[in-house]
Amino acid sequence: MRVACASTVACIVTTYAFATSQSAIATNVFPIISETFTGTPQSAVSEFALGFASWVLFFMVAVVKVYLDRYATSDARWRAHGRRSARVGYVAAICLALTAAINYGESFGAHVTAAFGFLFALWIWLACVVAQLRKHEDAVSRFSMRAKVAGLAFAGLGVGGFTALSALVGKDESRTAYSLIGFCEWLAVLALVAACYTMAWDLDAKGVSIRVCFDEESPPRSEQPA
Repeated sequence: MRVACASTVACIVTTYAFATSQSAIATNVFPIISETFTGTPQSAVSEFALGFASWVLFFMVAVVKVYLDRYATSDARWRAHGRRSARVGYVAAICLALTAAINYGESFGAHVTAAFGFLFALWIWLACVVAQLRKHEDAVSRFSMRAKVAGLAFAGLGVGGFTALSALVGKDESRTAYSLIGFCEWLAVLALVAACYTMAWDLDAKGVSIRVCFDEESPPRSEQPA
């Protein structure tokens, strides 16, 4: 989870730096994140970093599902809840991959659809995870829970503001309004990243580790008896 969060933050900071240094965005505008992905080398950076983050996020959704099954499942109802929320998390990872693969300048409609899908799906997944953790106090510390709730609250404000203003304000209508759209998106993304990052605290607290083992004693498939 730390890797996915770090790569996402590094991506948007790097592309923003390149876009501003190249004067690719107006100096009096706080841009939406996708606008900083256009141009060279921003496009390549965003495709690689966000594509990598989407794979890690997909894998971590599965890890969190196992964590919930182990520490936040009191009956079959919560196990089913964990399965449903994991599916939403997988959708978020797929939408992030599509956001990276389809550039803002290549297909505005497809890119925006994938970006909105990512924001909404990731928020819903985190909200479902938090709801389950709140019902199982031993699964997470109070500090971690407060951080998750705060991240969700700020992300909700950002996603809501970004969605509402995007439908009402065009880029050429008002620089201030357009900058507010960009601010809402940055708030949403950074708050979601922070909330996701706290998952790593929970795994550390429980001593959760991921191991890949190979049974060296097993003979090669060609040598196994038929």
